[in-house]
Amino acid sequence: MSEVIKFEVEGSIDDPTDREPHLDTPLDLRPDLSELGIIEHERGVCDDNYENRGTLRRAKLNWDPVYDATGSATGLIAARSAESMRERRVLSLAEKRPVLADPKNNNSDYLTGVDLLVDEQACQIVPPWVVGATRKWVGEQNEPTASNKKQPAVLPARCRIMKSDGLRCMLWSSGRIKDDGLCRAHLKTQRKPGEDVERARRKLIQAAPYAVDVLEDMMENAESEPVKLKAATEILDRAGVRGGSELLVDVEVNDARPPHIIVAERLQRLASGAAHVAAQLVEKNNIIDAEVVEDSTAEVKKLNGLLKKDGEA
Repeated sequence: MSEVIKFEVEGSIDDPTDREPHLDTPLDLRPDLSELGIIEHERGVCDDNYENRGTLRRAKLNWDPVYDATGSATGLIAARSAESMRERRVLSLAEKRPVLADPKNNNSDYLTGVDLLVDEQACQIVPPWVVGATRKWVGEQNEPTASNKKQPAVLPARCRIMKSDGLRCMLWSSGRIKDDGLCRAHLKTQRKPGEDVERARRKLIQAAPYAVDVLEDMMENAESEPVKLKAATEILDRAGVRGGSELLVDVEVNDARPPHIIVAERLQRLASGAAHVAAQLVEKNNIIDAEVVEDSTAEVKKLNGLLKKDGEA
């Protein structure tokens, strides 16, 4: 919630008993917490507890923890008003005067390109990644890359957002087109819902031709046969030609008879078949001549013997 600030304290670091903090913020810039019902130790300084934090939060005030000479927490917090926050930003901006393109304008752009590299004092103030990106950009301007597939270097610049206190943001933007001149902090607040997904989709579409080139190169120049086969298969698959799935069915309908006529014919065939089966069953039941055939097998004789024994019993 609050940015880190440095407080000067009275006493010596060698004396750990001295825990009396001394804030370097001007007294007239500190908010009067007594108007909010908070008990103050001095102007703008109060105890660090849940009630005081809630009151400051409802009053839309920020705060910073207060430490003693030994670096230990004192249990106090110093509230920050809008005036004190702006004054602190002005003091911080005063340290960055060598980086400003117009030192007399607090909202001036930062030095970029060769102007930044030749100024040793400015190079010592800016973040190291800004110096590295600037050197890379200058190098590509002197010796352009031969490959069109490589993304060109970008030139970092100052964030374009103007804050509510009238001072421009002091962070750096990467210089990429998709960042739209915003720093990492304001990128999180300025993006619209679904913008990341849409940007990713556009990047995929832009990378599609390069991906096809890679597949073609693997299919032609790869040393491994499975790699060549896989690359060729992926190309065919993306082109819509899939093995074992090409099925062309041409149906020509010449019979334009109504459905009820077709159903009636099927029922008539079923009825004729049923009548034919019934006639055959009747013929099998009308026995004209037959004689009894005695079975003299051993199993039949054995069965007859068992029946006789049961009768005698």
